[in-house]
Amino acid sequence: MRIACSSAAVLLLALVACSGDQAPTPAVAMPAASAAASTTVGGATLQASTVAIADLNATVAGRYGIDLAEEGVLLLVTVRDSAGNGIDPGDLRLTATAGTLAEAPKPLDLRAISTDGMTDYIGVFRAVAPASVHFRLSATRSGARADIATTAELQPR
Repeated sequence: MRIACSSAAVLLLALVACSGDQAPTPAVAMPAASAAASTTVGGATLQASTVAIADLNATVAGRYGIDLAEEGVLLLVTVRDSAGNGIDPGDLRLTATAGTLAEAPKPLDLRAISTDGMTDYIGVFRAVAPASVHFRLSATRSGARADIATTAELQPR
């Protein structure tokens, strides 16, 4: 009995020593884990990446016309050559779907954004955290076809 009490006292002292005079602080919610996937189609390299809307800064949100007050995930698809330079998307056609585990995938509208000679495509999927958001993207260019799938984990704030 004495050994058990001594062990408990040592553990308690160790825990108190680690936190000093401060009370333990609650865990902070983590932002949505960003996800990325890439493929090559018809000589173009596509990279699909995701970010929680809440993680966007006001400048980026304004440039893309995104309301920071809404919850969800941004899908960004970049179109580059093999060296990472901007290229003309030419006859590139993209279709995307998005959904959570609780709902069937729905078509996701993608908008082309051209800046400094580079063309990116964005889509916003509205979802309330916590949620696993699944994205599927199909691309065709110059007669070739490729698919990308990625998932973003949206966490409560």
